[in-house]
Amino acid sequence: MQQSAIKNEQLLRSIKTLAENAKKSYVILDMTKESKIINCNEPFEKLVNYTYEQLKQMDYYSLFTSETLTEAIDDIKEKLQQGIMVRAKVHHDCYQRPPFWAEIEGLPFQDEDNQTVYVLLFIKDVTYYHIEDFLMRLEKEMYMAIEKENTFEKKMNIICKGLDEFFAPYIFSMILVKNNKDTLKVYTGPTFEYEIEPETKLNDYYKTIMRADKYVLEENIAHLNICDSSKRKAQELGKQSCWYIPIRNQQNRSIGIFAIYYSPYESNEALFVNVFNKIGSLVSLAYSYAKTQNKIYELAYTDITTGLPNRHSFIEALEKIEKQGKRGYIKILEPSEFRQIVELYGREAGDELLRQISRRFIENKNEKNEHIARFTSSCLIISRVISHQDMMNYESRIKELIQQPFLIGDKQVYITLKTGIASFNDEIKMVDAIRFAETALSYANNKPGTHTEIFTEERNKELEKQMLLLNHLNIALKNKEISVHLQPKVDLRTGAIQSIEALARWISPTLGYVSPAEFVPVAENAGKVREIDLQVLEQVLQWIQMRQQEGKELVKMAVNISPNHFYHPDFVTDLVTMLNSYSVEPNNIILEVTESIGLFDFHKALMIIEELRAYGFVTSVDDFGMGFSSLSYLQKLPFSEIKIDRSFINDLYDAGTLAIVRSIIQLALNLGIESVAEGIETEEQADILRALGCSVGQGFLYYKPMPFEQVSQILDA
Repeated sequence: MQQSAIKNEQLLRSIKTLAENAKKSYVILDMTKESKIINCNEPFEKLVNYTYEQLKQMDYYSLFTSETLTEAIDDIKEKLQQGIMVRAKVHHDCYQRPPFWAEIEGLPFQDEDNQTVYVLLFIKDVTYYHIEDFLMRLEKEMYMAIEKENTFEKKMNIICKGLDEFFAPYIFSMILVKNNKDTLKVYTGPTFEYEIEPETKLNDYYKTIMRADKYVLEENIAHLNICDSSKRKAQELGKQSCWYIPIRNQQNRSIGIFAIYYSPYESNEALFVNVFNKIGSLVSLAYSYAKTQNKIYELAYTDITTGLPNRHSFIEALEKIEKQGKRGYIKILEPSEFRQIVELYGREAGDELLRQISRRFIENKNEKNEHIARFTSSCLIISRVISHQDMMNYESRIKELIQQPFLIGDKQVYITLKTGIASFNDEIKMVDAIRFAETALSYANNKPGTHTEIFTEERNKELEKQMLLLNHLNIALKNKEISVHLQPKVDLRTGAIQSIEALARWISPTLGYVSPAEFVPVAENAGKVREIDLQVLEQVLQWIQMRQQEGKELVKMAVNISPNHFYHPDFVTDLVTMLNSYSVEPNNIILEVTESIGLFDFHKALMIIEELRAYGFVTSVDDFGMGFSSLSYLQKLPFSEIKIDRSFINDLYDAGTLAIVRSIIQLALNLGIESVAEGIETEEQADILRALGCSVGQGFLYYKPMPFEQVSQILDA
């Protein structure tokens, strides 16, 4: 028993050292004593507003009082008891301060009997990110609702539902919008919309709130002259208090009220005001848009330029079909040549083309339950209640429709049609089917000729993930969340470190670890990859500068440069300026570019590489063999290094691949260029590469990517 206690004491000391080195807010729990707090640091004390003396021997989980968290906390406890690392986001209580959203990372430590003895918890306040993510999602939903021409009521439902879910279980929200001089229209989330009276009298109390400068806080709603059904529902839910916040339009006129009923808890005034001011802008936008939308509905349901039913008419027809519970398909059509026709013959010619396409569809249809309308300036949309078997006839119908030319002015024009198709049924709503059809159309537009694409859920998830990544990547670049891991390259003969490659890594406070294979393509498409390059380079230069100042050994550092960055007008100038600011010589830096760099603009690439070489930079061709490189241009571009792509190294035992690798290494030798093999994982691969004459290798056999500190320890050993 005594020996076990000594081991536990040694383990605890190690955990404390680990916790302090992490430079994060932390708390250590003794799991043998019902999760008692036995250690924490000052940042954690400040976070929860307790002193260590108050926290000592407290059950950590008593800091989570919300009943809705019980299941989540039980899940965290169970995993930690099983020795499983945990990452979770929870609503964390404080002492005499409002609760905050915390990201928790739990590391369990077990004894020889596989029993969890201690738990180290890192706690980070992510309230700001949580709120920003919520507002971003709500804004996105709102703009989508506006784009889809949803009713004002649906838009208010979206806001109330979002608020109730975000602040659960603390609030029950309503939006009251001025309907006329005597009444307010009442909106709630979809859960309660049938339990609350749709209108209430605009009495003196509500008028007072609408004239208020900021907000009105009521500790007890029992005595208030407010809508009876809303008061009854709030009391039924245990929400005795209320924030009333006036909503104003861009002209600063009151158009309504936020009514936020909440259960007694330490509320955060600044949080409420900030969130509702921002959401108030969305309500104002939706309100203004609804007024304009009503005028449009009053004017017409017809697209004036083509005489076709317009989008509003189409949506209304869809809603009727949806209420009848029918199944069918949404098709969105776009002539591939629409833009060229408009540019050649004018906007009226584009309108005429759509008119003729729709006429042929109408003449060719053999179903009464088909509705066609103009969807966008270049697209038509069709709804049709049909069986899956009838769907198979669509492509033959399209081919027949475009077989004859269209007459635009006095010109005969042949076209190709792109179509996106999505189904609607009991599970898929019409509005979603339209969105899915648009997604399918975007894929169809990337295919040659007349092409039809049917929506799949996988593609939708892919688009959603890319958008989510891009939104968070913008925040990550602003907050400098991109970090760097280093992977050494070694001399294959001696095993000595020859140079070190810097690799971008991203651990998002919201998304967690995001693979470079996911975020780099998104960054490239969005034109953000240059910012990533610069943040990586800056961290590398800081590390080199530190080692120089400490008089430690320097090793050449390789940094990846994207084509977008490489061809930037100020690339070389900015690069030299950065190095000078950190007093780093160019000969310490290897710039790795993809082999296709010369294909974009060979002559400009040559000028840039020669300029870099004149400054003393080393240049390297990354992922060689995977692109469309020409041996002739490789011979003319003065690269110092070729990196053989890992896919070749993985397949070294294939005779054809081996021949290619042998040729690449021989080419490098003939040109006086150093060859580097990426992705070496076995001794057999290393032996083959040495025999072929490859001089440098990189891969898990030698080193995995690791933080700066770990590489420093290796170099300084």
